[in-house]
Amino acid sequence: MDAFLAVAYSMCVLVGLIYFAQLIVGIFNWSARLNNPVYRFLGFLASPVTKVVRAISPAKIADRHVPVVAVFLLFWLCVVIFFARLYLRRPELFQ
Repeated sequence: MDAFLAVAYSMCVLVGLIYFAQLIVGIFNWSARLNNPVYRFLGFLASPVTKVVRAISPAKIADRHVPVVAVFLLFWLCVVIFFARLYLRRPELFQ
């Protein structure tokens, strides 16, 4: 179980870093960021998470805000997984 949680935590961090890298690349040339191949590649890598978040989020959320919601959800998922791993290793801390 701990190995599964370790992989899940690492995947959450990795996708969060991909979103952050896409933001950094986009900042350099904001007006033409959609023509940048690195920006599009990072968007392609993060697209499965973006599609899942789009499916579970309300329709009122604009498509351009879905990556922000995805980063927010990934952050809280990382926090939950971190405490789950901590509980599995040291349950006496939670008594």
